[in-house]
Amino acid sequence: MNVLHYSLGLPPYRSGGLTKYSIDLMLSQQNNGDRVILFFPGHYSLKKTTRLQYFCRYHGIDVFEIVNPLPVPLLGGVCEPERFMNMVNPKNVYEIFLKKICPDIIHIHTLMGLHKEFFLAAKSLGIKVVFTTHDYYGLDTHVNLLDNNGMKYLGFKDVEKCAISNQSAYSMWRIFIMQTRSYRFLKSTKTFTLIKKFKRKWTFKENNNFSNDTLINKQKLKKYKDLGEYYTDIFSYIDLFHFNSSIAKQVYEKFIKVQGKVIPITHGGIKDQRRIKSYDKKDLLKISFLGDLDEYKGFSFLKDTLNILLKKNQTRWVLNVYGNSYEVPLTSLESDFINFKGRYSYNDLSSIFENTDVLIVPSIWKETFGFVGLEALSFGVPIVISNNVGCKDIIIDGKTGIVFNENTTELANVIENLIENRTILCELNKNICRSNISNFFIKNHAENIKSLYECTYNNL
Repeated sequence: MNVLHYSLGLPPYRSGGLTKYSIDLMLSQQNNGDRVILFFPGHYSLKKTTRLQYFCRYHGIDVFEIVNPLPVPLLGGVCEPERFMNMVNPKNVYEIFLKKICPDIIHIHTLMGLHKEFFLAAKSLGIKVVFTTHDYYGLDTHVNLLDNNGMKYLGFKDVEKCAISNQSAYSMWRIFIMQTRSYRFLKSTKTFTLIKKFKRKWTFKENNNFSNDTLINKQKLKKYKDLGEYYTDIFSYIDLFHFNSSIAKQVYEKFIKVQGKVIPITHGGIKDQRRIKSYDKKDLLKISFLGDLDEYKGFSFLKDTLNILLKKNQTRWVLNVYGNSYEVPLTSLESDFINFKGRYSYNDLSSIFENTDVLIVPSIWKETFGFVGLEALSFGVPIVISNNVGCKDIIIDGKTGIVFNENTTELANVIENLIENRTILCELNKNICRSNISNFFIKNHAENIKSLYECTYNNL
């Protein structure tokens, strides 16, 4: 099979779950004998025309970049919606590319940077398109359906709030800079990390709240409305949606008419490293949080929860935080129980989970999956997970994990129960070690995705 993938790009320039999943899936498909090609939104040139040019060969995969793609906002929002709907020039650039590549199937991992004309070209050539729902960009300008204050809203369906939430969006100049070749190089340097660390510390002190009463002129509102219709039109050209969780499926179904299947995602680093763990009530409960400290990932929610325990003088716990090169302000009391461990790599997971009794995943956004939960289970570590997180699909509540509602008191009760009754963790750990995780090995997952591709030709 000849498979053409579209994603945000290659590591280390691009990172995160979307990139890791798409790369590992492609490598597995290639190992299975498929021909795999990747293209991604590249840099901007002085010429306004769009072209697809050869970029490199990555582990045997031919990679092409789009020169002069549509803007790629990442987590930054959309400040000039009209710029995200520009027609491609020349009109036939994607058709020429597809005729040259001759894919049997196209697998899309993001809509960022890709013109609608690509989907029109695929349709006219009779090439089926599969889309993996890594986030909610296209239903909204934000990947997580949250506004600047972490408040939930209805994306393009609430066009006024959508416009208001984008007042602090990245400027077009910043978006262009972030796509340059120089930025790719700078992003991998220590200097960049230090700049980012300083900026995030400063940003944490700022108040970027925008009032919902902020006036947005009608012309601007219409542009956001048009952008919503633009993406809705693109979604209509997708033949099959690959939902990486039931949560992602439910969210997409609220916005658009969709047809697809739920298949939990994985990555190449998932191995069976489970073992029976011991839990001693005399020891502090070792809690781990892995992820960004941004509001939508729920760190503040978790910190508020743990403060409930501190107020009750429940202090037999410690929280180790991994994932960022910066820290957030803590009170003197909190600092006795919360430790910031900094950034980590996949190679560090063994030692991290060796020192973890329970992983807490407290996301407040409708997280489409959440690799960290799967990673913990692959080491036999019990997880306590918000009902907002997609990877709750892969556990049995009360048997191989615990699912809680987005309520600090409820989560505080769960944690206190684990502190006082370590046999709960023992049972969760034993059940995890007895469960079948073979579907989460990337080779088996690639076979499931191949079956999904075949569904596009059989109308499900």
